[in-house]
Amino acid sequence: MPKNKIPFVVLLLLASSFTAISCRKLETRTLVPPTPLPPPTVLEAIPLEDGQLVAVTLHPDDPHWAVLWLQKPDKTIAVVLVNVAQGKVVRRAAIPRN
Repeated sequence: MPKNKIPFVVLLLLASSFTAISCRKLETRTLVPPTPLPPPTVLEAIPLEDGQLVAVTLHPDDPHWAVLWLQKPDKTIAVVLVNVAQGKVVRRAAIPRN
Protein backbone atom coordinates (compact mmCIF):
# COMPACT_ATOMS: atom_id res chain seq x y z
CA MET A 1 0.00 0.00 0.00
CA PRO A 2 1.41 3.44 -0.85
CA LYS A 3 2.48 5.60 2.11
CA ASN A 4 0.09 8.47 1.28
CA LYS A 5 -2.97 6.16 1.65
CA ILE A 6 -2.05 4.83 5.13
CA PRO A 7 -3.24 7.96 7.06
CA PHE A 8 -6.52 7.86 5.13
CA VAL A 9 -7.11 4.20 5.99
CA VAL A 10 -6.26 4.84 9.67
CA LEU A 11 -8.69 7.78 9.77
CA LEU A 12 -11.38 5.65 8.12
CA LEU A 13 -10.88 2.87 10.69
CA LEU A 14 -11.00 5.34 13.59
CA ALA A 15 -14.15 6.98 12.26
CA SER A 16 -15.92 3.66 11.79
CA SER A 17 -14.82 2.55 15.30
CA PHE A 18 -16.23 5.70 16.90
CA THR A 19 -19.44 5.30 14.94
CA ALA A 20 -19.85 1.71 16.08
CA ILE A 21 -19.14 2.63 19.72
CA SER A 22 -21.64 5.52 19.74
CA CYS A 23 -24.51 3.43 18.35
CA ARG A 24 -27.22 2.38 20.76
CA LYS A 25 -30.59 0.75 20.39
CA LEU A 26 -33.51 3.14 20.02
CA GLU A 27 -36.44 2.94 22.38
CA THR A 28 -39.47 1.26 20.92
CA ARG A 29 -42.83 2.75 21.74
CA THR A 30 -46.25 1.29 21.33
CA LEU A 31 -48.39 3.59 19.23
CA VAL A 32 -51.63 4.56 20.91
CA PRO A 33 -54.46 5.09 18.44
CA PRO A 34 -55.89 8.62 18.55
CA THR A 35 -59.16 9.17 20.32
CA PRO A 36 -62.08 9.25 17.89
CA LEU A 37 -63.48 12.65 17.00
CA PRO A 38 -66.99 13.51 18.14
CA PRO A 39 -69.66 13.39 15.43
CA PRO A 40 -69.87 16.58 13.35
CA THR A 41 -72.33 19.25 14.39
CA VAL A 42 -74.86 20.16 11.72
CA LEU A 43 -75.49 23.89 11.72
CA GLU A 44 -78.10 26.07 10.12
CA ALA A 45 -77.60 26.26 6.35
CA ILE A 46 -76.15 29.38 4.78
CA PRO A 47 -78.21 30.17 1.65
CA LEU A 48 -76.46 30.12 -1.72
CA GLU A 49 -77.84 33.63 -2.26
CA ASP A 50 -75.30 34.86 0.30
CA GLY A 51 -72.65 34.25 -2.36
CA GLN A 52 -69.39 32.40 -2.89
CA LEU A 53 -67.11 31.85 0.09
CA VAL A 54 -64.04 34.07 -0.33
CA ALA A 55 -62.27 33.81 3.04
CA VAL A 56 -62.56 32.59 6.62
CA THR A 57 -60.97 34.40 9.56
CA LEU A 58 -61.06 33.79 13.30
CA HIS A 59 -62.72 36.35 15.52
CA PRO A 60 -59.92 38.30 17.26
CA ASP A 61 -61.50 38.14 20.73
CA ASP A 62 -63.13 34.71 20.74
CA PRO A 63 -61.56 31.83 18.75
CA HIS A 64 -64.83 29.85 18.88
CA TRP A 65 -66.24 32.26 16.32
CA ALA A 66 -65.23 32.14 12.66
CA VAL A 67 -66.04 34.98 10.27
CA LEU A 68 -67.13 33.88 6.79
CA TRP A 69 -66.60 36.40 4.02
CA LEU A 70 -68.91 35.78 1.05
CA GLN A 71 -69.22 37.57 -2.30
CA LYS A 72 -72.58 37.81 -4.06
CA PRO A 73 -72.85 37.90 -7.88
CA ASP A 74 -73.37 41.71 -7.72
CA LYS A 75 -70.02 41.93 -5.81
CA THR A 76 -71.71 42.74 -2.48
CA ILE A 77 -69.74 41.31 0.44
CA ALA A 78 -71.73 39.39 3.06
CA VAL A 79 -70.30 38.72 6.53
CA VAL A 80 -71.55 35.68 8.47
CA LEU A 81 -70.32 34.63 11.91
CA VAL A 82 -70.30 30.94 12.83
CA ASN A 83 -69.79 29.48 16.31
CA VAL A 84 -69.36 25.72 16.02
CA ALA A 85 -69.15 25.23 19.80
CA GLN A 86 -72.60 26.78 20.32
CA GLY A 87 -74.07 25.82 16.94
CA LYS A 88 -74.89 29.42 15.99
CA VAL A 89 -74.90 31.09 12.58
CA VAL A 90 -75.36 34.87 12.64
CA ARG A 91 -75.61 37.17 9.63
CA ARG A 92 -73.75 40.34 10.52
CA ALA A 93 -73.44 42.62 7.51
CA ALA A 94 -73.89 43.15 3.81
CA ILE A 95 -71.38 45.57 2.33
CA PRO A 96 -72.37 46.92 -1.12
CA ARG A 97 -69.62 47.77 -3.62
CA ASN A 98 -69.64 50.36 -6.39
